[in-house]
Amino acid sequence: MAEEHHPTILIDSREEARLRIDKRFPVEIVGLPVGDYGIRGFSDWNNPAFIVERKSLDDLCGSLGKGRARFLREVEKMRQFRFRALVIEAARDTVALGTYQSLVSPASLLSTLDALSVRAGLHVYWCGDAEGAARQVESLVRQFVRGIEKDSARLEMAAEIEGD
Repeated sequence: MAEEHHPTILIDSREEARLRIDKRFPVEIVGLPVGDYGIRGFSDWNNPAFIVERKSLDDLCGSLGKGRARFLREVEKMRQFRFRALVIEAARDTVALGTYQSLVSPASLLSTLDALSVRAGLHVYWCGDAEGAARQVESLVRQFVRGIEKDSARLEMAAEIEGD
């Protein structure tokens, strides 16, 4: 069996509390155009294919409260990427039950996230904590790259068939 290739995960240089990415994945600290995590070759304006924004619960509350306009501008930039996601270091129930410190209501937080999911195509993942968020980012990277590899194999097979 062939050895599994692990793509390079890019971490934005402005990301202060970086997720602990599995050591099997090479990591580079770079200036991403938007978001916090990407994949080398797929996360810049030359090939805007994959980007992930990461939020702690406090950061999410701030981003959907006082920082709402700025965050919505960031989401608008993320819309240029074929795959865009938000990983949240909290459980959805924590927000739904209002067991957090913020003046932003649970209904407002959850409805805004639902609207961003529907209107901006933003995939929202509730990851529980930083460890869960790291594993989610790794899984998304792995699945994205597998999709690219499968697409490439299908194209090669189609080219061979046409060549016969």
